[in-house]
Amino acid sequence: MKNTSTAARGASGGNTAAKYPVKSLAKALRLLDTVGRYHEGTSIATLSRELKMGKSTVHRLLATLREFDLVWLDPNTSNYALGARILRWSDLLVKQNLLIRHGMPILRELVNISRETANLAVLEGTEILYVAQIESMERLRMSEAIGNRVPAHCTSLGKALLACLPDQEVDRLYGKLERLEAVTANSITDKQRLKEHLQKVRQDGVAYDFEENAVGVVCMGTVVRNHTALPVAAMSISMPIQRLRGENLVAFKEHLLKAANRLSSELGYESHAVVHGRSRDAHDSVEAAG
Repeated sequence: MKNTSTAARGASGGNTAAKYPVKSLAKALRLLDTVGRYHEGTSIATLSRELKMGKSTVHRLLATLREFDLVWLDPNTSNYALGARILRWSDLLVKQNLLIRHGMPILRELVNISRETANLAVLEGTEILYVAQIESMERLRMSEAIGNRVPAHCTSLGKALLACLPDQEVDRLYGKLERLEAVTANSITDKQRLKEHLQKVRQDGVAYDFEENAVGVVCMGTVVRNHTALPVAAMSISMPIQRLRGENLVAFKEHLLKAANRLSSELGYESHAVVHGRSRDAHDSVEAAG
């Protein structure tokens, strides 16, 4: 029971032990932690001995973890090492921590100026993952739960990030799929049309979503860059279509670009960073990436 509680504390960030720990999950977490301590990977026999678990139990747990890409079996040594999903989680955690820490105050200021909801999201495959949000102060407001995933091609956030990719990479992401998911009647469902749309996003510097992800909701989004000038996230303003005005879109675009550029700067992006052998200022960078 002592080991189970220790695993539960480790999984929860070292704060408090789980009141009702799930023993099989605790064993799997202890197993992952132990595998991670061996730089060259380790064997079932070593894991069994160190964790005082039967070899059959270790084998079953490792088989399940392999199914979720959390551990990897080296075919040459038969040793187990941490899997690629751990690396993806680690990368996402770093991005989220920096984005949230620096992004929340900027989102809050953007809401104060626009009085509309401001969002921050990252691209994962063909979906976006919402990582931060400040809701509008208006009674009628648009919101998306943090942690929600939605198709990238239906959102201004996703289109802003997809526009950073060359057409070949967009083709690779969507494979041979020619018809994309229609979330609403306004969603872009043709891959070629999406690529043409992304070209316009690159030229304009801002992506728009006119009721493509949710009926009655309009959004505009642009990218956020890090110290290497790579797009690591997108920021957006979303509003109910009832409050859509032409003059609002013009003003909001200016506020959004300023906010995204400020966050990029706080993440280390320099306005005259040298990218691929040539200097580009922040405005050119946003316009080129969409």
